[in-house]
Amino acid sequence: MKDINESTIFIRRSIRSFIKEKKVEPEKIEILLRAAMQAPSACNKQPWEFLVLDDENVIDSIAPIDKHYVLAAKAPLVIFVLGNEKTSYKGENGKPWYPQDLSASIENMLLQAVELGLGAV
Repeated sequence: MKDINESTIFIRRSIRSFIKEKKVEPEKIEILLRAAMQAPSACNKQPWEFLVLDDENVIDSIAPIDKHYVLAAKAPLVIFVLGNEKTSYKGENGKPWYPQDLSASIENMLLQAVELGLGAV
């Protein structure tokens, strides 16, 4: 058994420095997406959609949209996780639960990135 301090959940870090020239292999992208889709979701509605960007020009074009996207311009891969309100479970108050579902999905991707030797934030 691994030492607890070597477990993926304990060694995950937010990485903000990337090697833009080094592309993420398609196999690894598929594994990241499959890990994201393994997340639990309210009533198993799975209201997530993924927009995968690996074209440098496209990634560079999104950086000016928001101050938080500047980091994207430094990365070789960007995955937008989008919530589909139409397919999301809605609670008794009518509010969709997709924010919680997407959060679980993103956490799975972040943990899987560690397993694949990728930096992620």
